[in-house]
Amino acid sequence: MIPRPLRLPAVVRRLAPALLGLAAAPALPAQGSGFESQNFPPPEVRVNPLPVFFPPNPPPLGRAIARSPAQPGRLTAPAELKSFVSETFYPQLASRLHRGNLPEKLSARVEAYRARKASLRHELTAELERIRDQPAAERIHALTTLAGQQAAALAALEASAEELRRDLYHSDLAWGALRQWKLNDGERRGFSPLEIAQVMRALAFYQDGLLPVQRQLLREIAIELTMAADSTAGATAGQPYLFFPPEPARVLLPDDTPADVATRVARFETKKSQLKKELYDAAYAQDGQKLGFLRTNGLKATAEKQTGALQELEDLAEEIRRGLANYADPAAIAERSPLPAGLQDRVASLMSNYSALQKQAVAQVDALLEANRLLPFQATYRFESDALRFVVIPRGPNLTAEARTNVEMLRQLVSAVADDYGRKVAELINQKDALRTEIGAALGAARAAAVDQTLLTAMRVATARETADLYRDYRIAVFQPGLSPAQRRLLFAGAIEQLDLPLPRGELQPTRRAETW
Repeated sequence: MIPRPLRLPAVVRRLAPALLGLAAAPALPAQGSGFESQNFPPPEVRVNPLPVFFPPNPPPLGRAIARSPAQPGRLTAPAELKSFVSETFYPQLASRLHRGNLPEKLSARVEAYRARKASLRHELTAELERIRDQPAAERIHALTTLAGQQAAALAALEASAEELRRDLYHSDLAWGALRQWKLNDGERRGFSPLEIAQVMRALAFYQDGLLPVQRQLLREIAIELTMAADSTAGATAGQPYLFFPPEPARVLLPDDTPADVATRVARFETKKSQLKKELYDAAYAQDGQKLGFLRTNGLKATAEKQTGALQELEDLAEEIRRGLANYADPAAIAERSPLPAGLQDRVASLMSNYSALQKQAVAQVDALLEANRLLPFQATYRFESDALRFVVIPRGPNLTAEARTNVEMLRQLVSAVADDYGRKVAELINQKDALRTEIGAALGAARAAAVDQTLLTAMRVATARETADLYRDYRIAVFQPGLSPAQRRLLFAGAIEQLDLPLPRGELQPTRRAETW
């Protein structure tokens, strides 16, 4: 059995108090470099922040994908980015696409890179399919052989991605081009976890001199800081997953994992936490260095220093994979339900009904809006836990009485859909409450928190089973022994593209800090 603490996020459990409480090192007034503009506008100069786009964070293994309706507007991410959600040059490419200043030669290089990557991934997935039914030892041997054959090509591919990241960069379009605060400014108010997370994420995509795995570790740190809680219990509830290579993949291991594997997992988390803490400290200290080469050289030194330890961490991860492979097929490793089969089936049915209800409501509302698209109105809608919230209002000057009446009729039609949705959701909530009572009786659990945790686990298991095919390559990238780190990154990138994640809307370049946080 793996003790529950092993599945807590490493930085939140061991490092968050230290990370968030670090005193900023003294520094000269920040001017930025690398991923920042070389010159900051004086405080009195008015600036117009531009949108900056970051890719979606890869979801935990098996999680359902929320499909919210896209909202058009200035901050909508360019649709072409769907094929580049796992690339380190995503923000740079996004800014150029959004501004319409992607030169033809750079565009051709991006397309050539995409084609080479797709070809190498096809070669890998074809081999995985060929050996799928072979014994574990033969699969590992075949993959190890292919890893050697693909090593040079994958190294060249990742070098090309790094070149594109640099060549697509435009200082005026970078996230920190207008930022007038730095982590080591020594401000008495300190910085919020969200502010620190934003810097770590920006470094992952804009900073020179980092190893591919360090870029992913910075993204991992940013995710954990964003989800940071005030207590271990809160952190566990918010982020119970284990980050595991290829980062930032997140998984849950079965509770009955063998003890020797559990011990290696504990060592892995401890060692990884130390490396992340070291990387975090270097990034924090150098945010805002006056000269660009100081920032690049400092983090490059950290990269060189960590190279050996990161390889040792990957070796330990491979030991864990091989230990798990002796226990279960890597493509089938998953969290197990704590409920009897009958109750688990009812949980799955409840979740399926809730998902179908949302899809039905989306189809009905979208059909109404489409049928009345010529009316002068503005509309938005979203789902909350127990309701469909919407706004339908007239838009434009000098509207006629007839137009206002027609928009009001549309609003009433959408309201009828929302009311029907609310009634049906209430029925599902009643079913959920009845399930909670039965779960408590079945497990002999009197505490509401224990029942809720069990139900949450059962819901995760139901979702993972529902999405098993969708996440197949994700699972193999994480758990299949014999792949090289570069192959894991290649396969994982393809898996994330296949998930067709909604692209986050752009965020305006930061300037001054908010008055409070």
